[in-house]
Amino acid sequence: MRFPVQRATHWQKRIQLIVVTLLLVSLFLSTIPAQAAEDQGDSTPEGQDLYQKLKAGKRLLDAKSYETPEQPTVYLTFDDGPSKLTGKVLDILEKEGVKATFFALGEQAQAQPDMVKRIVKEGHSLGNHSYNHVYKELYGDFQTFWEQVQHSEDIFADIADVRPQLVRAPGGTYTNFDAYYYYLMDQAGYTMVDWNVDSGDSKRAHVPADEIWQTVKASPLEHEITILFHDGTGHESTVEILPKVIDYYKKLGYAFAPLTTQVKPRQFPLGKSKWSRSMSMPHFQSLLKATQQYASAHLPQADQDQKEAEQQLVQMTKVAREESAQILSARSLIPLQVHIVGGGTFTLQSSEYQFRSNRIELPLRFLIEKIGGQVEWQADKKIANAHYGVYDLEYDLSARSIRVYTLGTCVNTYFLADMELQDGKIMVPLRKTVDLLGGQITESIIEPSRREVSMTFPTVLFVQRK
Repeated sequence: MRFPVQRATHWQKRIQLIVVTLLLVSLFLSTIPAQAAEDQGDSTPEGQDLYQKLKAGKRLLDAKSYETPEQPTVYLTFDDGPSKLTGKVLDILEKEGVKATFFALGEQAQAQPDMVKRIVKEGHSLGNHSYNHVYKELYGDFQTFWEQVQHSEDIFADIADVRPQLVRAPGGTYTNFDAYYYYLMDQAGYTMVDWNVDSGDSKRAHVPADEIWQTVKASPLEHEITILFHDGTGHESTVEILPKVIDYYKKLGYAFAPLTTQVKPRQFPLGKSKWSRSMSMPHFQSLLKATQQYASAHLPQADQDQKEAEQQLVQMTKVAREESAQILSARSLIPLQVHIVGGGTFTLQSSEYQFRSNRIELPLRFLIEKIGGQVEWQADKKIANAHYGVYDLEYDLSARSIRVYTLGTCVNTYFLADMELQDGKIMVPLRKTVDLLGGQITESIIEPSRREVSMTFPTVLFVQRK
């Protein structure tokens, strides 16, 4: 009875020995193609597929999430510096309370290290614009472009202890970049940034300030605008017109901010390259290895900092929401008393107005009629005309614009204006509307159990249209 058991055990051992032998042979053979792939480039189906897609001109970029600002925002960017003009640009930005982004050249940074330090110290973003801006070198082969970006980054790190992840290609990416350039820079963790408004300040030498102004003013308005300027030598006109440009966008309701990796970058589409270059499979694999090694060496800490920042943001948001909920609960039934100096008082119940972002919003018709004006609504055009005294305000919801008329003459137009249609009512900010009507908020009391606003208008305005 034991013999079958012993015989079975014997065959089991022989089978196990055969299996182990086959596994060892398999492991040995598998090292041969792996070594060949390392020596000759990744010849696996996946590697070949990636290479062929890029060779065919297909952009392959990792999906990323970005933050969209609530307020329309302008990102001022300055290329080719720093130079002696950069200090004047920084002075203007400081005076206007505006932050910007400077895409600096490594070569210029070596010549003007104090300007680089000042850019970073004053809260502006520093971007990488290559080392020497020589097109034929940068776009003859990615290897040179990569080396220049790395060289400039080391210079910025030595001067100001920062390694910019924002990169702008000299001349922009269109017809200069191909799918390989984009993919490799993305793999390294860089963000390529182009623009959607070109000021035209470098289309030729010494472009007049008025020409720059007309170009900017004629550019389309979008929620986020990235403007190309230059602060390199010979761009005195840019410095001259900059305050006027800032004032222009401020009056349109725009905020200003520096670019970061959280801002969705403006990137040109791929165009037919104007440079004669080729990319072999081994060369691509060598470059890919270099860019990925850079990412592994430099990005972990940045990723950790980002995660910590996100965790802090989540916690801050949670606390803010809890506080907001408490405030809203306590204030949800508070009426708003509005006093017109020399014109009476009226009260809005909590359901007739809203208080958000530290400002009061209320229906346009309610406000205008309470102070003695008139409102006409053109439903087919979605336009409301508010008349009060010598002023007429035309609210165009479709275009989000306000036209201001004084005695029938248009004196100003505001684009991307604050207005919102809620339950058939146009909601507008109280303070801004009063300003447009020539009035002034003289006192504002916002307390846990009390809300009062006092306003005044010139006496001449109390004239109603017959």
